[in-house]
Amino acid sequence: MNIFNPRILDASIRDVTGCLSDIQKADVLLHALQHLPSEGSRIVMENAVQSFLQVSGVPSADIARALLLRAKTRLAAGYRTSAQQDLLSVLCSDPANQDVKAIIQSEHLRQEMLIREPDGPPRFSAEIWRQIALCLPKRDLKSLLLVPHALSRIASQLIFREIDLHFTALPDLSRVENRYRGVHDEQELNAWHYQRSADILTRILVDPVFASQVRSLSVYGVVSDASHTLAFQTGLWSFFNVTMSQSLLGMLINSLPKLCNLRSAHCSGNREIINRMLATMCASNHRLYSLSINLVDRSGDIDIPSFKHITHFSITAEGGNSTSTHDFISQSHDNLRSLVLKNANWTFPTDVIAVRHLTTIEFEGCFSVDSQVFSEILSTGHQLESLTLSGILECTPSATFRLYRSSLPFLRHFALKIVSLHRHVTDRDLVPAISEFLRDRKHLHSFHLIVPSVDHRRIGFDASAWGVLPSLTNLRSLCITYPRDLSPSLAGWLIPRSVCALTMEIMVPPAEDLLLFMNQLRPGVPPLLTFVGMTNFPIRSVINVIEHGFSNVRIARIDESVWSIIRLDDGSMEVEQWPYRRVKYHAAGMVGVPRV
Repeated sequence: MNIFNPRILDASIRDVTGCLSDIQKADVLLHALQHLPSEGSRIVMENAVQSFLQVSGVPSADIARALLLRAKTRLAAGYRTSAQQDLLSVLCSDPANQDVKAIIQSEHLRQEMLIREPDGPPRFSAEIWRQIALCLPKRDLKSLLLVPHALSRIASQLIFREIDLHFTALPDLSRVENRYRGVHDEQELNAWHYQRSADILTRILVDPVFASQVRSLSVYGVVSDASHTLAFQTGLWSFFNVTMSQSLLGMLINSLPKLCNLRSAHCSGNREIINRMLATMCASNHRLYSLSINLVDRSGDIDIPSFKHITHFSITAEGGNSTSTHDFISQSHDNLRSLVLKNANWTFPTDVIAVRHLTTIEFEGCFSVDSQVFSEILSTGHQLESLTLSGILECTPSATFRLYRSSLPFLRHFALKIVSLHRHVTDRDLVPAISEFLRDRKHLHSFHLIVPSVDHRRIGFDASAWGVLPSLTNLRSLCITYPRDLSPSLAGWLIPRSVCALTMEIMVPPAEDLLLFMNQLRPGVPPLLTFVGMTNFPIRSVINVIEHGFSNVRIARIDESVWSIIRLDDGSMEVEQWPYRRVKYHAAGMVGVPRV
């Protein structure tokens, strides 16, 4: 009879086997495998035999037949070591098996070769390899792309879970460095970033599997618009940049709906780019958990749609109105667990934030005279693990720190950076109150305290501020201003032995011998120290810093420059300076600050 639907045979086989027991299904599978060609069917054979061997109660003769079929397929595919393992397993149960002897003779094998242990790598499953790859840094994953193994595909998937797109090569490039870069080099770098971004966006548009793997997307848009044009973009090249940026922006907007598993997004650019990205992501029903915004327009404002699942929200701006930001925070206050606000002109919005729900707060702004930020955070922030405050101080919060001495029981990171003091502010008990607030906190892993050099005595900062450090026995990261009245020979021993990353803002007089300062500090330096940073440091020779003060560190930072310390086998030392982009995008987390 003529079968009108070729799939009806497949359905009939499925219906029949559905009525059989597991052992009977295994028998049917084994019979079908005998008709499978050895060439080009290894994966099908591997999966089928593996499932066959999982069935309990199968006769040993059938197990031997299945192993023989798999051995033939493996030999045809060139997997001789694994095929020898199957042949050895058959011989162990049936030493006189004629089929095995025939294979040994046809493949020119010797029976003693089957007894030796396989010299190849272990045949782990893809799931195990994936768990191994998850523990590797991105630079090692990039190396795995060159390995002819399943790890290459797994590494590719993991690398592109997080995608960074740069529509301009050097956003926020300092003028000092820009003078030393030729226009030709800048054009080449811009063209490279345009091509890279276009390739990634094209892959997202045409490959749904690739798009579904993306979990995190960071977009660094153009930093120029009608009122802010980069100085080096002139003539035809400026027109080319604008045209390409608009083209990439169109591709980006079309790609966002394809990212069905996107969970974290960062948008850095002007108002137009950010508004279009946010509107598209909201309309695409992305289940975003993390949203980070960096608005480069000084006077612009953005419209933040109502995302329903945001647990982390971050916004950085140099100006603009805070109304839309406060409205978004008010709508999301029940879900928010991490909040980052950076705008020098804003105050902390205590009236729209549910501090009791937050585990991370980072605020950079203005602490006005009537500010309730310290009392609100210390009185209700019971779940806080990370607290970072920075800005201009116009209030006197020392009494609040004294009042809530035992609050924030889960605090792991505490940072306070006082950019400047209002001329009428004098709070000599502030630093002593903070010291008592943090004293004996065994769970504190990171402590940062930066004060202005000219007004430090108005807030009670002197050598006694370092007296709290020995009580922080599990401290891993320390960033602190070095007071003028602290002896270097004592300062090193005050630092907890557990510290791995140390950053100091030096306040020593310019006439002081800094090499002598380093030599006196060196005996008390923690033995586990791997990173050291110095700001306001007159010495520009990193070699002198390492040789005279910190002989074991692997990374050193002086002001805005970073070096890797390479120690050779003969005991000598070399330093490698980081390029600008590496410092900009990777140096922020070197001092142990939690990345939120």
